[in-house]
Amino acid sequence: MPNLPMINPQLLSMSPEQVQALMPYFLVCGGTIIALLACVLRVLSPKWPVFLLTLATCAVGICSSIGLLHNGTSVTLFNSMMVSDPFASFFNVLFLASAAITAMISFRYLDREKIQHPEYFVLLLFAAFGMMIMTSATDLVMVFIALELMSLSVYALVGFRRTDRRSNEAAMKYFILGSAASAVMLYGAAMLYGATGSMEIHAILQAIRTTPTLMTPLFTLGVWLVVAGFLFKVASVPFHMWMPDVYEGAPAPVTGFMTTGLKAAAFATFVRVFVSLGYGHALTETIQTHFHNILWVIAVLTMALGNFVALTQTNLKRMLGYSSIAHTGYLLVGLIAGSASDQGYAPMVVYLVAYSVMNLGAFIILTVLASRDDGGLNLPDLAGLSRRHPWLAFSMAVFLFSMAGIPPTAGFAAKYMIFSAGVQAGEIPLVVISVLCSAVSVYYYLRVLVYMYMRDPVGSPAASRMSAWSTVALAAMVAMTLQIGIMPARALSAAKKAVTSL
Repeated sequence: MPNLPMINPQLLSMSPEQVQALMPYFLVCGGTIIALLACVLRVLSPKWPVFLLTLATCAVGICSSIGLLHNGTSVTLFNSMMVSDPFASFFNVLFLASAAITAMISFRYLDREKIQHPEYFVLLLFAAFGMMIMTSATDLVMVFIALELMSLSVYALVGFRRTDRRSNEAAMKYFILGSAASAVMLYGAAMLYGATGSMEIHAILQAIRTTPTLMTPLFTLGVWLVVAGFLFKVASVPFHMWMPDVYEGAPAPVTGFMTTGLKAAAFATFVRVFVSLGYGHALTETIQTHFHNILWVIAVLTMALGNFVALTQTNLKRMLGYSSIAHTGYLLVGLIAGSASDQGYAPMVVYLVAYSVMNLGAFIILTVLASRDDGGLNLPDLAGLSRRHPWLAFSMAVFLFSMAGIPPTAGFAAKYMIFSAGVQAGEIPLVVISVLCSAVSVYYYLRVLVYMYMRDPVGSPAASRMSAWSTVALAAMVAMTLQIGIMPARALSAAKKAVTSL
């Protein structure tokens, strides 16, 4: 009778260092489960307990992640399926902060839309938890599981306005296309396993390094299917078609959460997987050139399509959707240049932070301005906003200047770092195209300012009264947009510390 393989006893226990490294995940998972139980029990009007539990869970998770970030150590977990390092801790802070701010701006919005159900906040926590695991994963199976945990939660959030046709349509489109992209990624992972015998990313790289003959057409196709899955999640051309419709149909706070946490999680995982598979340091020159050229073309098409189509949009959510596609192109410039520049991938990380701050701030304002079923978010509806609500108009102007890359805002500092890294990497034509596309974007951003400050408020609805939660969140986003723009060194230093672990 053959001997059965024995499980290594060390895999059934965790060291104190591993327990400490997993603490943010334990805290967020525990808080999510408690919030879920509060929904089930429905004691004392569950919206307040679940809302406060959501904020508390995000707060303790952020504090724990900041402690690990300052500690600066990398700990391998679950037999190399996950890693807790400064890169993961940095993005955990970003994910949880996005979830907390989304919860703050959603509270009154849900009352206004008459969809105040505590499950909304539980879904936010589950989505953030999936993002945390995805960014820490070093195994393709773990990446897929975390991706599905995040995606399924977001599918439900997109369709949370169950009586609204646009929300239902957006949820269905996102579910079908997202499921197809996840299947493509999973099929690619299966091909990589068939070619190398492993799902662990570093083991795959080690296998093709020691045995170059493993780099068969099966392996190449598997890599490209995995890359295609990530390109869908970041909404690059030609996998961008879902984003404008989903952004327009989803509830405004959910759109803000998607444009920050979802994109940051996809790009952070993309970078970890791409670097771990050897991009920029372990691939042969032929394969490196092949990857570079394809990503170069995708980046140019993404920037061009996003900016030029945004010129024709009059609905603010669709305009910001196409704008988000354009920003994906700028981030791909950072991905291309990261392996050959002095700053590495730090400028890309700073750009993700700046992008998250300014976009979340813009969607806070759209959440306040929206009428029932997110109506009233077309350009003419903003006419005379500076007279009706000066604070909202000023804040929106700050965020729009930042998106356009005008100093002294976070967007300018982030774009300068990205383009500087591109120049250092020798990507001069790509940087020139990026600057020209960024110049095009100034038109449709400043057009919003023209309506807010230079048009009479004829027939424009009055802005909804802001809740204290939304006021605090908006003030924080304005302050961070200006702080990163005026003093970017601190953000760059934190980003450098995060990417060194890669």
